[in-house]
Amino acid sequence: MEDFYLENTERLKKRFIQQYNTLTYSILIILIVVFQFYIYIPKMVYYLLGGLIFLIYSNFLIKNRYSANQIIRAYMIIAPAYHFYIMLTFWNNSISLFATLFPLPLAAYVFFSKKSAVRYLLYMLGNILACYITLTVFDIHFPKYGHNEVIVSDILNFIYTFAVIVLLFIYHDKLNKLQILTGINKTEPDFNAQSIDQHSEFPDAVKSIKKETPIDHKTVNEVFEKLNHIMTTKKLFKDPKLNISMLSIQLNINYNYLSKIIRNKGYQNFNAYLNEYRINYVKKLMSETDLQKITLMYIYTEAGFSNQTTFNRVFKQIEDITPSEYIHKNFPSQNIQ
Repeated sequence: MEDFYLENTERLKKRFIQQYNTLTYSILIILIVVFQFYIYIPKMVYYLLGGLIFLIYSNFLIKNRYSANQIIRAYMIIAPAYHFYIMLTFWNNSISLFATLFPLPLAAYVFFSKKSAVRYLLYMLGNILACYITLTVFDIHFPKYGHNEVIVSDILNFIYTFAVIVLLFIYHDKLNKLQILTGINKTEPDFNAQSIDQHSEFPDAVKSIKKETPIDHKTVNEVFEKLNHIMTTKKLFKDPKLNISMLSIQLNINYNYLSKIIRNKGYQNFNAYLNEYRINYVKKLMSETDLQKITLMYIYTEAGFSNQTTFNRVFKQIEDITPSEYIHKNFPSQNIQ
């Protein structure tokens, strides 16, 4: 369960990074066009173009080499630093540049912890303060632009900031749902496989579902029918890594309640339900395939079994005979490797 939680958390974070990058690529390209043809600022064009190339190149280099947490932290440190020159340039002309920093503490809260959110809030404020001190102490002058000139870039920056905030709320909701479905209680600031509390309690909402939700026969039949439908049409049982948590996400119900429904329908547990599908598929393959042209390994791996020992044990449990005896009994004229 812990591995399932960590694997899917990593997958969600990587998907967020991909969508965030796409959004950032788009806004940088649009701003380059604006500063080239609407507000002609050659230095800003080169600066944004350099940022775009760096972002694309760095993403290509690191996306498969580092964890999602490492990539997100790197972005959260580098992005405000990169933004520093832009704030200096438009300090006296636009307030929208500050707005683009606002998602920083929110991202820290969504992906890490409340303490991280406070630290990145201070980092954001530190960047703004450093920008103010730089302009005050050092004799640096930038051209002033009229309201009509910067309004386009202001609107684009506000749209970009709003889009990033919406994206963060979407993934905050997805991560919370995953946490509830798996019963994992994330309490550590930097959550990883070693920081999972083995004795953590289920969240109150999950405990409520687990202990208080009554088994309604109509609901049982509806959910079980839907479960059978996706197992049959999508052939999910062919996935050797399939578990009840994956199915609960597809059905959008708590995995404890799904387990209770499966037991209510006469199965000892989820594995017994899953193995019945796999063995039935094995028998189907045996009846529809020329057994002299394939191996037994092909058949049991095609049905979702990861090794022959498990396959032989499960087959005998369900059919009361070994796979070889079954083939000899039902297909006496065929030999299988």
